Amino acid sequence: MKLIESHSTLTAHSPQSVFSHWADPTGWPEWDAEVREVNFEGPAELGASGRMHPASGPAATFSITAFEQDRIFTNASALPGATLIFEHRVAPTNDGAEIRVSVGVDGFLAPLWRRILRKSMRNAARSSVNGLLDHLDAA
Repeated sequence: MKLIESHSTLTAHSPQSVFSHWADPTGWPEWDAEVREVNFEGPAELGASGRMHPASGPAATFSITAFEQDRIFTNASALPGATLIFEHRVAPTNDGAEIRVSVGVDGFLAPLWRRILRKSMRNAARSSVNGLLDHLDAA
């Protein structure tokens, strides 16, 4: 994967609390400013898919490409000649959890897509992490 952006931080929230929000795609618009609407049915599991309408740009179909309960949630969308990947990882710490969100592209046109998307997605991971933590703190 050619990395566009990555952001990690520590939180007092449990890995289960963090992961449960990632594994609820219809709830993403509540805390992720980059997501306007998500159509998703059924449980979040490996291979499940939905459609996301970002705050800017065209709607895209996504699928869950990695899923390890309370640890890893990865969703990906097809681009011409590449795949846009959002990898979410959470790991327990003594005082809560460490969260890492990475955004990247894979495929033979990944270098081109990385250059195209770098500016518009340069804060996507940070925005997602901060939005989720603000949402959890307010609950």
